[in-house]
Amino acid sequence: MESHMRPAVIKLGGSLLFTEGGELREEYVKSFLASLKKYSEASDRKIVVVVGGGKVARRYIEVGRRLAVNESLLDEIGIQVSRLNASLMHTAFYGTLPLVPDTLRRLHELVNLGMKVIFMGGLQPGQSTTTTAALAAESLGAELIIATDVDGIYTEDPKKHPEASFLEEISVGELKRKFVSEQRAGEYRLIDLYALNIIQRGRIATYVLNGNPPDRIFRVLSGEREKYTRITFG
Repeated sequence: MESHMRPAVIKLGGSLLFTEGGELREEYVKSFLASLKKYSEASDRKIVVVVGGGKVARRYIEVGRRLAVNESLLDEIGIQVSRLNASLMHTAFYGTLPLVPDTLRRLHELVNLGMKVIFMGGLQPGQSTTTTAALAAESLGAELIIATDVDGIYTEDPKKHPEASFLEEISVGELKRKFVSEQRAGEYRLIDLYALNIIQRGRIATYVLNGNPPDRIFRVLSGEREKYTRITFG
């Protein structure tokens, strides 16, 4: 990975935080925060953790859709859930009231104030939290880690197709051709078109990996070799 002094943005997928039944994985949250604290104490690097809405957001959105709520408003509901998740993690990490930025300007204010670890959720309707993470990484000149519940990017969804091949490297262009289609509020995809466009224009060093156990994330940030997919710009 890049210089250890560059900021890093970690997109923490909702699939890591919640069970299929929508229960918060309390032990995972404890383990992630402990690993984050250990890494932060040993490094000068600033860390931004962008938290997804997970199953809880999708459940609210599903009910809202049945109640004829429009997609923009459903997006806003999903954003609020992601910010609630970020608020929990901030409070557990710092032991204070949550301080969760809701704009890139506010994110930069907190960075400039010297906050070393910042937790945030979504920013605006029509964007996934992966897009939020890409925007945060681009604006800060940071590396981006997309932590999910599979080892990286495969030729097909490995949960549905066990024979799928793991990709150590894939270009933005290939990802666009392979995986991107229209997205509605609350839908889960590993990565979306907006995020890919930002990664490409900002030439953001991006790694997709399994965030369980969370130590894997911080070993990669420390320059240790782990299994991940690197996204290139060709």
